[in-house]
This record gives sequence, structure tokens and C-alpha cells, in this order.
Amino acid sequence: MEPSIEKVHEDNRGVIYSINLPDNKELMLLHSKAGAFRGGHSHTVDEVVVLLSGKMRYYKRINDMDQVADMAEGDVSYNPAGLPHMGEFLEDSWVVEYKFARKGEWKQTDYEPMREKVRASNRS
Repeated sequence: MEPSIEKVHEDNRGVIYSINLPDNKELMLLHSKAGAFRGGHSHTVDEVVVLLSGKMRYYKRINDMDQVADMAEGDVSYNPAGLPHMGEFLEDSWVVEYKFARKGEWKQTDYEPMREKVRASNRS
């Protein structure tokens, strides 16, 4: 099977593409505009996020404590299953996300304190 790519979402924050891989796996490729927030959720599987270009501030909720780290081109974040996370894009940026599961074999749970910031950035 040859990988295929499809646009799955577009709004004022940018565009999200799904790159379909063999064995029903996928990479998500996101273009996010400066000022946008994305995420604000956790997954039932582990995930890796790679910042390909730009800059972002990455928020995680670890052991009931908020942690924040600035990321630049080439930085990687590992998000274990169940960890709430959210990105704030400081510059126009490209990001790749990979979940360690097949499509449809995982679930996402919103983390409301972060989701409110995501929804607000989509209204801007």
C-alpha cells in the first residue's frame, strides 16, 4: 500500500492532514498559525509530537501539576496515554503527530481547562 494524504480539517487556526500508512496507521501533519491553540485532551495510547518548523509552547498536566515548555524546530514531545496536553503556536508552525495504535483503536478525552483556550483561539 502506498501512503496517501487527505485534508481532514481546516479552520482559522490552520490545516490538519492525515497521512495514511500501511497496517491502518497514520501520521497527522498540522499547519498551525501563530496565536493558535490545539489539543487540550489526552489519548488512550501513547503519542509522539515533532515540531518540524516554527515555535510553540507546549502544556502538559503531569501529576496534577501544569508544566510548560517552549519547543523549537526539531524538538520532540512524548505524551504517554492519559496525559492532557495542548500546544500554543508562537509562530506559524508545522507539526507531525503519531499515535502508537491503528486508526479507530484509541479514544480521545477532552481536558476542559485546556479545551477552553483551544475553543477561544478558534473564535479569534
